[in-house]
Amino acid sequence: MYHSTPVLAAAGGAGTLALTGVDLFWIVLAGFALLGAGMAILRLIPRRHG
Repeated sequence: MYHSTPVLAAAGGAGTLALTGVDLFWIVLAGFALLGAGMAILRLIPRRHG
């Protein structure tokens, strides 16, 4: 709000993919959440012993 336009553009565009508006942080966070959900599902599946 109190900064000039180039400062705001640099701050907002640092982790943003080109022309998509998708932030890299949110992609990594979603991947981590999906990995955790997948591992939780694998713990629920019964496994054969022997």
